[in-house]
Amino acid sequence: MEMKLSEHVTRQEFERSDTATKFGISNAMNEAQLKSAKALCENVFEPIRKHVGKPIRINSGFRSQALNKRIGASSSQHLKGEAMDLDLTSRELFVWILNNVEFDQAIYEFGDDKNAAWFHLSYRSGNNRKQALKAIKVSGGTQYIPFK
Repeated sequence: MEMKLSEHVTRQEFERSDTATKFGISNAMNEAQLKSAKALCENVFEPIRKHVGKPIRINSGFRSQALNKRIGASSSQHLKGEAMDLDLTSRELFVWILNNVEFDQAIYEFGDDKNAAWFHLSYRSGNNRKQALKAIKVSGGTQYIPFK
């Protein structure tokens, strides 16, 4: 039986990674990471899912240290089970999230003024910064600017 992190998210879905599978990288959460992932899914994912009213794909949830290194990331809340990248793109929905969901970071990833490529959302129990950012490409690198 699959372990559920929240009503609509399973542990398997949150740990799933095509890159980890392709390169044989273990991507399993420990108890502390599981606790953080449950809080993230209950407090961030579920309110969005209820508002959208249909399934939402998690592009990236938990990332082990080896997986994070493999994809070229240095540090990330994904390592702690505190972040997820969702297959959502609408600027209107992103603004709704900023106004209606408790979060630590909400990043409108790339895209244009109407649609992001995806949303990065994180949650830290009792210590959320409510930081709204936009990721943009500058000289081949990623830069984070305040979301407006």
